[in-house]
Formats: sequence, structure tokens, C-alpha cells
Amino acid sequence: MTDNCSLSWTGDFHTHSKYSDGRSSIEELVEAARNKGLKNIAITDHGPANIGTGVKKPGTYLEIKEEIGRIQQTCPDIKILTGAEADIVSCRGDIDIPVQVVKELDILLVGLHPYVKPKSFTDGVNFVLGNQAAKYIPYFRPKIKNINTKALVEAMYKYPVTAITHPGLGMPVDLEEVAKACVATDTAFEINTGHNYQKSADIKYVGKKGVKFIVNSDAHFARTVGFFDPGLALLKDANIPWEQVVNLNCTGADFFS
Repeated sequence: MTDNCSLSWTGDFHTHSKYSDGRSSIEELVEAARNKGLKNIAITDHGPANIGTGVKKPGTYLEIKEEIGRIQQTCPDIKILTGAEADIVSCRGDIDIPVQVVKELDILLVGLHPYVKPKSFTDGVNFVLGNQAAKYIPYFRPKIKNINTKALVEAMYKYPVTAITHPGLGMPVDLEEVAKACVATDTAFEINTGHNYQKSADIKYVGKKGVKFIVNSDAHFARTVGFFDPGLALLKDANIPWEQVVNLNCTGADFFS
């Protein structure tokens, strides 16, 4: 990563509001982003299958979109995107948001989460319960890793995914296969500073596969919006060119413009 230019962040594209498990209103998240000098923020609440933390129903995203439209009128200096962090709910990469709602979104994030309502009984056994069992029974781990990887990869091919969220967090995946799918589907690979679990060796590895990175805060509180320092440290340690990071700006270009 070059030090010959002044780097700036174009936006935070993974945040949660009170519509799911966030603790701040959309207005508070937007104001925090403005105070950080960001030009974009995406409100990406959890999908309805996320147990205990998701939105009430898929239609909630349309309500969020309406609220964002009203706020946007009073905040012309920042672009507010309506998004979602959808849950994968089957071994075949299905997500918990219907296509007609996805079409209304500006940005779609997709992630693996351990506690979701599965699409079917079989998915519940193999996917949800399987991941729990693999934590305690080593025998299951290779199989579960393959199931997780296949589900995440198929989701990228099935849906217009902007970025995959916190890949490998709590649910192991094959980074090589995931990286290949990211490149093939033009999907960004998230560096998540909210969980701050990733290692520079892994970032360097997938970076060499040609993935585009996106650094996001995964903010659940207004105060953590735009907190990217750990992500920047990872990128520098892994020697990732700034041009490979979609929300890192050096020349004035904005990936989401």
C-alpha cells in the first residue's frame, strides 16, 4: 500500500439501526457518518431469519427505504443507501430476503450467521445444527467447512451481492474457493473492523487471488460508524494496494458514485 498519496474513506457500507439489533436510529448513524467526513453510508439491518436480531419481516426494508428518503432530503451532503445484511438459510445459498425486496435495495450484503431460521428441516440439521456440532466434534469440521463454503459461493452466484460480510467468522470457509467466487461474481470481500478477527496472512492470501476488499465498521452504535483503523492496519500489513479497496480513495474516484 502506497504512502505517496492522501488516503480517505468514501463510506461505511455495513451498519445496523434500531430496526434490527443496532442501538442507534438511522438519523444518528447518518449524523455520525457526516461527522467523520464520509460521503456515503449504508443502513444494512439483519435479515428476518436472524434469530433475535433481524428485522421483523422482509417488508421492513421498504419502511427503512421510506425513512431514508425523508432523511436524505435534509442531508444532501451525504448519500444514504438502503441495504440489508441478508442471512444464508440453506446449503444451496438461499437468503432470507425475497427477490422483489432485493430489487428495492441499493446494496446487498450477504453473510453466514450461526443462529438463523433454516429454509428446511434438512438445512436445519446439516447447516444450522451442523455448525454447532462442529464446534465440539472435530470429525464434522471438514464437512461443515465444505457446506459453509458451498452455501456462500452459491449465494454470490444467485444474487446481486455487493459484498460478503465477515467471511469465516464463527463459520469456517475455504478462503481460496470464496476468493475465486468473489472475483468471478465481482463481489467485495469484507474486512470487518467491528469483530476485528481477521489476520493479515489471510488478507494477503485472498488479496493475491485478486479480490476487491471493502472495509466496514459493522457498527451497531453511532460512535463506531467509520471506525476503520484496524482495517487500514491489516491492509498495510498485508501490503494490499489501495486500488484493491473499493471504499478507500486516493484520487477522488468513488466506487459507489
